[in-house]
Amino acid sequence: MWPSPSSRIIEWIMCGLYRLSVTPAAVKAAFGLPEAPDFPPRGIIRPGEPVGVVRRAADGARRWRLALWGLIPQWMKEPPKGRRIINARAETLLERPSFRGLVRHRRCLFPADGFYEWTGERGHKKAWLFARPDGGVFAMAGLWDRWLGADGSEVDTAVIITVDANADVAAVHDRMPALLLDADAVRRWLDPAVPAREAMTLLKPAPGGSLKTLDAGNPLKRPPAQGRLL
Repeated sequence: MWPSPSSRIIEWIMCGLYRLSVTPAAVKAAFGLPEAPDFPPRGIIRPGEPVGVVRRAADGARRWRLALWGLIPQWMKEPPKGRRIINARAETLLERPSFRGLVRHRRCLFPADGFYEWTGERGHKKAWLFARPDGGVFAMAGLWDRWLGADGSEVDTAVIITVDANADVAAVHDRMPALLLDADAVRRWLDPAVPAREAMTLLKPAPGGSLKTLDAGNPLKRPPAQGRLL
């Protein structure tokens, strides 16, 4: 059972859209999955939608799992009807009860090959796409949780962790997703044996030059083209 996404969720400020337009085979290879995920390439992924995340299973293998983008804390009796939590600030994760336990036991990755930010006033906003220079897939650090309904239904939900913007993003927004750009960072983030405070050291702005900036046009009206490189 998936709670219906609210249109209000779209009206978010930071990292409210991302994309995963690479093939399932590319995702399998990038994250060492035992099989390619059953998940078609998507040029736009919105809050409130089912998304693919990578988690480490009890047997140590990495698994592709579906989760609703927008955290529903376990203690809530009903899913919220308005905005859900789609982002979590790295600096306060261990201070907030909703996140503290998840950092210890329920870390995950959001595979992506680009995320969007916006400039301009309401009604005249412009979208920018941030992607790797080689166009490859990367990992955004996340947390997940499992919400249990009164009727016994279960819903996995997830949130993207954000950090201060790096030099590539700062001209557009002051925050960005926490990117895990190398295999060791991915391994340590997913490994439950790595203590929470050690895992937190991985959450930092990506080095300058890690991302290119593309004019995305209006991605909500059509799939973004490979715009011009700024």
